[in-house]
Amino acid sequence: MRALQYGQLKRSVQAGCIAARMPWGFCPRADRVVMRGAVRWATVGAVVGLVATAAGTHAGSAQEPPPPTDTVTFTFTGEIVDGVIDVPVIAAVVKVPGLRRFAFTDVNGRFFFTDFPEGTWEIIVEHLGYNTVEGAVTVAEGNGLFLRMTPDPVALEGFEVLTRSDRLLAERRQRFPFRVTRISPTMLANAISADPTAIFRRNSMSYISACPTRPTRATDWMTPDCVMKSGGAARISIYLDEFPMAGGMTHLSAIPKELIHSMDWIPEKAELRVYTRAFIQRLDEGAYSLEPLIWQ
Repeated sequence: MRALQYGQLKRSVQAGCIAARMPWGFCPRADRVVMRGAVRWATVGAVVGLVATAAGTHAGSAQEPPPPTDTVTFTFTGEIVDGVIDVPVIAAVVKVPGLRRFAFTDVNGRFFFTDFPEGTWEIIVEHLGYNTVEGAVTVAEGNGLFLRMTPDPVALEGFEVLTRSDRLLAERRQRFPFRVTRISPTMLANAISADPTAIFRRNSMSYISACPTRPTRATDWMTPDCVMKSGGAARISIYLDEFPMAGGMTHLSAIPKELIHSMDWIPEKAELRVYTRAFIQRLDEGAYSLEPLIWQ
């Protein structure tokens, strides 16, 4: 009778270890379990049952799939029309700086973005001869964008002649997916200060300050050459007539403003493009072409 009970106990312990997936080294040996009534059997069964239940619970939780993290995307479409005569605006550029993407409107004034994520995004719409439209827009699948652009009134009487340089510079600004601030010849002519760097700081719409790593000279404070961005201070790169200007803001401040035609300020790249009147003249004569602000 005792041998029969011992065999039943051994098989029960082994079955419990197999169910709990316990290594044999941790499985209790049946010959060390002393049976003295029903209490011992209940104790062994409870221990093995708890181990099996815990192992089963852990295995079940490990099989649960992780929560989905994919962003919902869709095809975002829209239409741009003239706000006065209600006709499509052709070749308007629609920029989404947060996604580094842009698109142009077709002959019907329509545009689209594929794989566009849902959410709130800043959108900028530009076209030569129209006032820029910009703002934050919340988009989702099934929603489109309809915008009206108001024409930019011509300051001069009669017709304004669009020169080759104006067209090339405007097209390059439109093809850049981020904001480009233009400091026009009118802004330079009407500025009270004769310092080009001061005119730039006043019209840049950015926080320009001295670089924190090198405010060692008086000129560093008088001609600050860093822009404050979300990631910290970034040193401004200056290009004079499409060539890097080694002297930076210090050398730019020494150029008479009468020699400068206009400037393009690109905050995203911390880059200032300065164009002299002589360069613009050569550009109008067809001697030069412009490289894009960013290579796609």
